[in-house]
Amino acid sequence: MKRMIKRRTATCLAAGLVICLAAGCGGKTDDNGKTDVTALLGEGGEKTISYEPEDFEDGWDEQSAGKLVFSDEGIRAEGDGILISGGQAVITKGGAYVVSGNTQDGQIRIEAGEDELVHLILNQAELLGKTTAPVYSVEKAKVVLTLADGTKNIIEDGNVYQYESSDEDEPDAPVFVKGDLTINGSGRLEIHGNYKCGIHSKDNLKVMDGTIAINAESDGLKGRDSVIIRDGTLDIQAGKDGIKSNHDEDPDKGYIWIDGGQIAIAAGDDGIQAETALIVRGGNINVTESQEGLAGKTVDILGGQVKAVTQDDGINSAASVETEQEKMQDQEGVYTRIAGGQVWLDAMADGIDSNGDLYMEGGELYLSGPVSRGDGILDYNGRARLTGGVVFAAGTSGMMQTFGEDSSQNYLVIYWEESQEAGSVIRLADEEGQALGEYRPEKAFDTAIISVPGLQNGSVYQVLTENGGEEESVIELEANGLETVYGTPAGGMGGHGRAPGALREENGRPERPGRFRGGQMPPEGERPEGFGKGHRLPESEHPEEFKKDQMIPEGKSLEEPQEGTGKES
Repeated sequence: MKRMIKRRTATCLAAGLVICLAAGCGGKTDDNGKTDVTALLGEGGEKTISYEPEDFEDGWDEQSAGKLVFSDEGIRAEGDGILISGGQAVITKGGAYVVSGNTQDGQIRIEAGEDELVHLILNQAELLGKTTAPVYSVEKAKVVLTLADGTKNIIEDGNVYQYESSDEDEPDAPVFVKGDLTINGSGRLEIHGNYKCGIHSKDNLKVMDGTIAINAESDGLKGRDSVIIRDGTLDIQAGKDGIKSNHDEDPDKGYIWIDGGQIAIAAGDDGIQAETALIVRGGNINVTESQEGLAGKTVDILGGQVKAVTQDDGINSAASVETEQEKMQDQEGVYTRIAGGQVWLDAMADGIDSNGDLYMEGGELYLSGPVSRGDGILDYNGRARLTGGVVFAAGTSGMMQTFGEDSSQNYLVIYWEESQEAGSVIRLADEEGQALGEYRPEKAFDTAIISVPGLQNGSVYQVLTENGGEEESVIELEANGLETVYGTPAGGMGGHGRAPGALREENGRPERPGRFRGGQMPPEGERPEGFGKGHRLPESEHPEEFKKDQMIPEGKSLEEPQEGTGKES
């Protein structure tokens, strides 16, 4: 059967496409029902993905569909294309197959060929495979896994697999497909990956809809060529990466694309890790535990809401290299770009770490961290350009980098004389006290980078810090050029930019002293000659509370939106 399935109604496919377009998939639909969606990426790039007609198909024809019913007595099969061998049901050709019942040790083995489509409908099924994958597609057939409406389905493997030879290492997940895999439907699927991965496709993996809970020893949701998430509710707990695409031999593969959905991830390694491009166009992503929150050679955030709590970098963009020296170089084609949406990062190490370039073009960035002086709020090897959006980024100043001279939106850099407590509010206001934005960092901080659209040279702004509802201090300063700096980094070394505590003369305006109410003026002092972006403070000059590798206790998590942003979650 060549990529054809019976449909319950003639309008099902058309309705799916309408829903896709209404949900913001965008793109163009051709005469065959394929929808192409294109995203404009950083540095003049673009990426196009396709939703095939069968990706939306979650119905089936009761009369023609095959049936597999698992029970303690064995497997009962109805329809053509099914062979039964002990606890194993072998699907030999394309078609629709409805699966129900439960087995304590069994397998659905799909042997349909590369040009065929197998539509597997889980209809209240519980499948356990003690020594192998309960669902295993051994050829390159495309598999569409539908979660029937109103059902709860469970697929689980054991913690030890038996292979025919010691050279084999596949399958390695309760659902393992060598071809393309699409998951759709409005039911629920629970995956328990006790051996390694949770759901693993060796080609393209798409999640169109459904409620999916994954608990995996290794990677949670893994598509070698790509992972595409259109919608659905995903709760992933993974010993390694939460969502991963790892094809490293083709630059057009190994990417992750997220259009929407509610995604919660707790990972032992990266929350989301793409070998090439990571593209977020929508959805609500909440990484509650990870080493690095989001990672890829390129990272484009174009919409949605992203939150990440990390033990290492919040966002990391890097190419795969062999040596530490190569990691320190400006890597061509590597960047992190925020052009829309809301991004909340709570990082122990670098807030954003790009081994290439960094672009802030739109959206909102709220960043807390790092806590050590060996890391930076921003860390990049190439250039950093600010052309739009809202930035509230707070952390330590030990490896301080800000935005480059080719930026077009003004920003402020504030150095406090003393560390501010985690949970203190940073509020930006105009000279009359009208609030322009605020943020409550999750970690202690002594430095902040602040920018909102419309910061004007010659205008006076207030930066207020509050703790426990009580006003602690107000810094008043005049925006004077692209970068306006107040104070000096902890340790007495001046930051690049303006002299501390003063408003410099520009465009004929007189110099006027900065004002600091509710505290003392930060000490005067210029930066030492040669000190600039990315210089490390000598260990002897680290304030005691910020000694390298000494961690400050974390504040509250990013489970909920921060207060006072004026934005809805």
